[in-house]
Amino acid sequence: MIYAMVLKNRVIDIKESETIPKYPPDAYGNEVTSVECSDDVTVGMIYDAETGSFSEYEPPEPEPPQPTQLDSIEQTQLLIMEAMADQYEQRLETDLMMMDAQATTFEAVLALTEGVV
Repeated sequence: MIYAMVLKNRVIDIKESETIPKYPPDAYGNEVTSVECSDDVTVGMIYDAETGSFSEYEPPEPEPPQPTQLDSIEQTQLLIMEAMADQYEQRLETDLMMMDAQATTFEAVLALTEGVV
C-alpha cells in the first residue's frame, strides 16, 4: 500500500508499506498523519481532510512591491529636475526673444544712421 505522510495538510513524504507508517511530530509538536493514497500523489501536494482528496499546491500570487521611501524621494527628485529643466528652457526662449528684439532695434538704428553720416 502507498501512504502519504501529511504535515499541516501538506504531503511531506510518500511511503510504500504493508503497515501504516508512523512519523514523530515535528519540532513544534505538529502531528504527521499517514493517509492511504494512489501512486499519482506526490510530495508537496495539499491534502483536504474533509474530502479526503489531494490537490496540487498553487502558490498565492505575489503582491506587487510597495513603493519605498527611497522610491518616493527619487520620484520627487525627478519631478523637481523636470520642473527645473522646463524653467531653464523657458528662460532660454525669453533670452532668445530679447536678443532678437535687440537685433531688430540695432538694425533699425543702423538703417536710420546710414543716410545721416
